Amino acid sequence: MKTVVITGGTGFIGSHFINELLAHDIKVIALVRDKRSARERFDKSVEVIEYHSPEYESLASEGYEVDAFYHLAWEGVAPEKKNDRVVQVHNIDFAMEMLELASIIHAGRFIATGTVAEYSFCEDVMDVDAKQTPNDLYGAAKTAAHYMLETWARSIGMPFNWVVIPSTYGEGRRDNNILTYTIRTLLNGERPSYGYLTQMWDFLYVGEVVRALRLIGEKGLSEKTYAIGSGEYHPLRYYVETIRDIIDPKLPLGIGDKPVLSEKTFSSCVSIVELTADTGFVPKVRFEQGIQKAIDYYKKGLRESI
Repeated sequence: MKTVVITGGTGFIGSHFINELLAHDIKVIALVRDKRSARERFDKSVEVIEYHSPEYESLASEGYEVDAFYHLAWEGVAPEKKNDRVVQVHNIDFAMEMLELASIIHAGRFIATGTVAEYSFCEDVMDVDAKQTPNDLYGAAKTAAHYMLETWARSIGMPFNWVVIPSTYGEGRRDNNILTYTIRTLLNGERPSYGYLTQMWDFLYVGEVVRALRLIGEKGLSEKTYAIGSGEYHPLRYYVETIRDIIDPKLPLGIGDKPVLSEKTFSSCVSIVELTADTGFVPKVRFEQGIQKAIDYYKKGLRESI
């Protein structure tokens, strides 16, 4: 790839993805809501265009040869917004608008990102081609966007990939998922509380996720759904205990403090067999290595806040 367009570049995964693309000498055109604030966050080589600005409207006439259009932007990811109907329906409409733009500028491929939240009731390794089982409007909207984009892309002859993003961790993630919650709580000298943590899970370092995204753009087969993951599955307890042992093996963990919410044990594991076969992606960063980087990042933030 020589040139890509990306939405969602100011987000956690998006910002790392831009760095991955630049590291491989790929020109990046980032579509953003606020050009001024985004400009401060991006490398100066990134071309920043604000939605519905004169630059945006003239994008198709600029003569770019865009190899891939990556649509990562999605509002309402925070827990309090996941069941906001207005926000989630808007996401679907915006995704379709971006596919239309990709068609207008003759992008070589449109790649949109899904989530393991589409398969919330999975009790085994996910089959990303199977029926989705979302547990909130966020997962349901992702599912709807997947099929609407896939259908329209097929009708207009746009090569398309839907990519299921795994549970991702690393430097810069700021929400309170189980890994960041564990790290922050332990670094603050407090005891974290959980259920029994028997669910099988697959976490992947953000640097690996964005490498896989790049390889899909370069080598992925059109009209395929790809799942990104580590290919290794462990109970949630393993990840929490690994974090604790790195920070301080003597610190207490409140495993079992919280009641069991379901008799079934739902998991979040994906197979990367097809991803590896088509793109050559093989994870290089093991959990112990990646989480050390994340812990160091949060330690630095904690020291700077004192």
